[in-house]
Amino acid sequence: MDVAWLRDDAVEQLIAWLNVVPNPKAVMLGGQMDPLAGFSQAVGNLKRLLAKVPGTALLRADLAAFGALAHGAAFTAFGATSSVRHIVPPGQAAKRSPGGPNSPSVLLPELMDFFLGETLAKRFAAGLAPVCRCAACDGLVLDTFVSNHWQVPAAAHNAAVLMEWLRSMDAVEPAGRRAWWQQRCRRAVDRYPVLNAELDHPGFSAFKVPPQLLQWAQAPVGPQAPSTARPVAGVERGEP
Repeated sequence: MDVAWLRDDAVEQLIAWLNVVPNPKAVMLGGQMDPLAGFSQAVGNLKRLLAKVPGTALLRADLAAFGALAHGAAFTAFGATSSVRHIVPPGQAAKRSPGGPNSPSVLLPELMDFFLGETLAKRFAAGLAPVCRCAACDGLVLDTFVSNHWQVPAAAHNAAVLMEWLRSMDAVEPAGRRAWWQQRCRRAVDRYPVLNAELDHPGFSAFKVPPQLLQWAQAPVGPQAPSTARPVAGVERGEP
């Protein structure tokens, strides 16, 4: 569905339609780039949908996969590449940055966002790049993935970090997962200005907070009904 269904003037109609369908439901959001970053009510109304339509799943997602799990989604899937983290509207070509990427996308855990490997190498050229202790890297420096020869190790790093997040969520009682997720997002948002100050790039901020991350960090948590469900997530793979 188009992400515009999550606007304030449309979401209740969407919820009513979904509740008519008795079967399990999986939602995939349509829009260019990051659909949930398009307007300020998007994340809040996704949470509203999950609360009012129990058992709904979220597929072809990015950061929202974990936010949805924390707010009661039946299951989710995090896209391994940007092409499977959203649905491109019919008849439109996917918007991309000019030129093809010369290095793989790398998840920077402390900022909870993906960056090209060559971008990380440039941003950390004058400072110390983070050392990753995930199961795949085991001490590798995150400015290493500077060419597409590193596609497989970068993908292994991304998957290992995501699975660490999932295990951390699984260790939290279901009633506390919303607060756990918001606190994690807030820590990431707070890290941006600190890291930018450490890198001291004159004239611009090396890293900018993604709008969706800011929404997850700021949105009210609200009460959560007790649940015994364990979070279930997968990784959707598509063409790089």
